[in-house]
Amino acid sequence: MGKIKSAILTAIIVAAIAVLAFFATVSYTVPGSGGVKKFNSFITSISLGGDLTGEAVSVLYPKGVISDADYRSGIPSDDTADKYKDKYEQFGSVWIEKEVLGENDENKETLLNNVKHDAEMLSKRLGEKGYSAYSVTVRDDFTIAVTVPTGFSYSEYADTDYSGSRSDKETAISNTVRYLSYGGELSLRNSEVGVGHDNILTPITADVNSYFKSFKKFMRAGNVAVRVDLTPDGKALFESISAKVSAASNDKAVGFFIGDSQLISLKLEESVSEESFFITVPDERTAQDYAIVLQSCIEGKTLALDYGTASDLEVVYASASLGSHAAIFLFCSMLALVLAAIVYSAVRYRLLGFVNAIMILAYSLTVIVALLLINIELTVAVAIFAMAGLALLCGANFVAFEKVRGETLKGKTMQSAVKAGYKGLLKGILELHVVLVAVSLIIALVGVGEVAACGLIFFIASLASYILYWFTRFMWFVVSSTVRDKFAFCGFKREELEDD
Repeated sequence: MGKIKSAILTAIIVAAIAVLAFFATVSYTVPGSGGVKKFNSFITSISLGGDLTGEAVSVLYPKGVISDADYRSGIPSDDTADKYKDKYEQFGSVWIEKEVLGENDENKETLLNNVKHDAEMLSKRLGEKGYSAYSVTVRDDFTIAVTVPTGFSYSEYADTDYSGSRSDKETAISNTVRYLSYGGELSLRNSEVGVGHDNILTPITADVNSYFKSFKKFMRAGNVAVRVDLTPDGKALFESISAKVSAASNDKAVGFFIGDSQLISLKLEESVSEESFFITVPDERTAQDYAIVLQSCIEGKTLALDYGTASDLEVVYASASLGSHAAIFLFCSMLALVLAAIVYSAVRYRLLGFVNAIMILAYSLTVIVALLLINIELTVAVAIFAMAGLALLCGANFVAFEKVRGETLKGKTMQSAVKAGYKGLLKGILELHVVLVAVSLIIALVGVGEVAACGLIFFIASLASYILYWFTRFMWFVVSSTVRDKFAFCGFKREELEDD
């Protein structure tokens, strides 16, 4: 490659990386917006795990069960107080309506079992959200405590005045807990066409999964929806239902109810005769929540009790377990490791270290973009695996550099030494990356929560490492093309063989 072409290509690649690095790390006020709009860098837009930004905690109370604080605040001050007290019975820190318990507490055991069952079902629903960590535990035997990571990005976490996107994220978290804790069976309803006091459209004697195949989140071209797939029986039933509803005078919507709470509705203008249809929703998170709840209902993972979350839900936000500045410390630690790798490359391999520095920055940008686009929550564990991928890349490059150095000491030319060095490592480097890619992919597919996130990020890291390993060789050739002394470029020496 000619010197001019090499210089141009090097400049283009370095400029591209520099531009991406700027947008990845620098946040700034958008010009012309009067300071109102702000561009948040890629890094500050990455979702962070609960160990870095805290957790959202909510306690779910079944209908007829209240906390001690609610009990005491509800006691009237007049002569009806005794009647109010006689209405409840205390169990630990909760009070339960005697009507719910039944005579001689005959329903107590059933209530206990239902709470345990619902905790298990709710845990399964939350497991499909892809959280880095979450917990569902039974408290005081009669309540369920739900803990999920906030998933704040650093820009949202730093928005302590709650005036911006942080408050929006908190609303989304509350909605997720609320939707996923809806209890009861799935039914379709319409106020004009439905029969019975509940206005139910589906035959109440039939199993709902005989009509529905699946509910899935759907995204395409900026549109977000829940995709509903019907069975042949469901197609015939929904065609009949939709024809009646679309002809109604006022209520032209089919409401999808979980128990007595409406989760979502589909407005109809005409009959639906397809095996699949779509219900438009505002955003991806809501679509995922709806799909999880609806799918769990047709799979028999329903909640037995009503927790009143459709009308009332309190969510408390706990601080990060590692401290309020944990995210900053983590980012600084990762940056220090990246800079250390760059400095070592430059000291050890001179201008060849510049080539490795380009690969380090390219790898770092790959991980940042992956975290942002795939929405992987960054936790300390995920960060460790991301840096392990960087170590893999640098280790592979350093081994190759040393192999080439060894070949030059045998008296070979630089071109011959590079060819022999990379050829000698071909099988070993390939096998190492294949094993790591396979293992990380299995972990990502089989694991859940933070384990799956670590597997996924290391899968991406391993792929990036292998690709950039070979790109290093290409850039070595490109950048060194403009240099006359190739050995000085790398900091290598060639053994001078003396004639006898």
